[in-house]
Amino acid sequence: MHNGNIRYFNQISLLYRFSQVNKMGKKWISDFLGVGYRYTDIHMNILILFTDRKAAIKIWNENIHWWPDDQIILSFVEDADYYWFILYQRGKNLLSKDNVGFFKKNSMTQNYLRFKKNFEEKSILRFAHYKTSKNKMASEDQKSENGKIDTKHDTNYELNIFKRLKTIYDVRFLKINELEEDSVEYSLIKATDTQYA
Repeated sequence: MHNGNIRYFNQISLLYRFSQVNKMGKKWISDFLGVGYRYTDIHMNILILFTDRKAAIKIWNENIHWWPDDQIILSFVEDADYYWFILYQRGKNLLSKDNVGFFKKNSMTQNYLRFKKNFEEKSILRFAHYKTSKNKMASEDQKSENGKIDTKHDTNYELNIFKRLKTIYDVRFLKINELEEDSVEYSLIKATDTQYA
């Protein structure tokens, strides 16, 4: 084979493999607790909330850690009284263990609307561990008839924000009726609505 033909063949082969990688499906994660917003930093933070600390650390270390910041896409797709949170990496990163994305249907909240109103060109992505803890409080006035102290249970909530972060430059605020049919967002929402219909 002529040297020029080999080079041309290799370029086509590389383009074909790149095209195949771009068409790979994603493992969509929706079983996280929810989405939080933090306004106290220079750039607003998006927090993905987990109740399982070990699972959150594993997902970050095996996947999110490898995402290049300029390839992360965050879409908020609004539909009446709720919005879809959709986060994924454009294409596939060969270093990450799985090709994952995150999605969750959320009620429209004042926190989300505040984030949308104050968003400026980029946001910080972080994971957080959300847990409840029971406080046992005992006092003299809590004695029962037999003289033993009854314990009162108060529920406290604790949020531990992980130090690792990613910067998201591609943040989109969309309306559901404006989505293109070949978009990731449209396909995901359509598949989810069909699944639960």
